[in-house]
Amino acid sequence: KRVEMCPALFLLILLSCTICHYGHSCSLENITIALDKDSCGNCLTINTTACAGFCFTQDPVYKSSLAPFSQQTCTIKEVTYETIQLPNCTGHGDTVYTFPVALSCECGLCHTDSTDCGSPTFGSTDCPTK
Repeated sequence: KRVEMCPALFLLILLSCTICHYGHSCSLENITIALDKDSCGNCLTINTTACAGFCFTQDPVYKSSLAPFSQQTCTIKEVTYETIQLPNCTGHGDTVYTFPVALSCECGLCHTDSTDCGSPTFGSTDCPTK
């Protein structure tokens, strides 16, 4: 006996699979940061990774202090830090720069004590032309 699927049920299953697959796209992204220290007279660009994308979230119609609402954001799950010596910068004070390198990402609560939860604030990704 042949089993036929209702077209509405097929569309519902297809939509569910699409939401599960594309419901969030929180992942590592390569970024470039420009380091420009005036006293050294040079600009250096470094490549690192950060977390970017979006996470599935719902905004409740009724908000209550009894049931606090928390929104998921794309945030760093694991991080390491790398330190570089700024070239041609001896005798100009602090010549090292330490920066974060994201190792993995997750959809979760943004930890405001250690993370800027807004848009990235790295500044320019290019060295200025002189």
